[in-house]
Amino acid sequence: MKSTFTSFIALFTLLLLFISPESALSQVQDEANISSSEMRNLLNSNQIPLHRATNVEGSPYMFDEFYEGVVALNNGHTTQPLQIRYNTHTQSVDFMSGNLAFNVEGENIESFHFTANGREYKFMKGYDASRLSEEDFVEVVVDGEVKFLARHHTAFFEDAASYGSATKNNIYRSDVTYYIKVGDKSPERLRSLNKRRVMNNLERFEDELEQYADQNNIDFSEKEDVAKLVRYCNSLVE
Repeated sequence: MKSTFTSFIALFTLLLLFISPESALSQVQDEANISSSEMRNLLNSNQIPLHRATNVEGSPYMFDEFYEGVVALNNGHTTQPLQIRYNTHTQSVDFMSGNLAFNVEGENIESFHFTANGREYKFMKGYDASRLSEEDFVEVVVDGEVKFLARHHTAFFEDAASYGSATKNNIYRSDVTYYIKVGDKSPERLRSLNKRRVMNNLERFEDELEQYADQNNIDFSEKEDVAKLVRYCNSLVE
């Protein structure tokens, strides 16, 4: 009996030598990557039409097109790369499975990211601030010690009159609210993108940032220019 137990321990030890922590982690991660069809079955996703009604102005989507991305679910699964689009009205994600489109409710999603027009967009939850709850998706425009965040939201108006026309249509109107988060502090909402509001949240390197903004013609009303400034600020922190 003692000899059998000793043999079992030796065999178990030998197996551990051949299975490194890295390979074990990789195996778990591979198993967590699910296909679009597996996500459909796992979440009982609803099929949605690919085309909207013609009497609708605006769009509920950040981009109408589908782009390749990855979705991390609250149940621990992560999808393989698939075609997705972000619905900023319902705060949910559509995805393609074959030739059909399906929708995943935001409450089932932890984060997602996709690449559109040569740029990566990353969305997460967990930020709490003015007009922002931890259950809202925010775009992490710039990550680091200083974070530049954007919350995309779209309102829907049914049978609303269009500007300059008596015809009534259903209208989607989209807006973006920006935040800057410094270190462990809560995100600060920027009521608008302008120099005063941005710089008030970046006081630590005010002189360096002023010089950088002047030399690079930073337009504080433009999202990409503010993102460039925040990236430079993070390089000063490093």
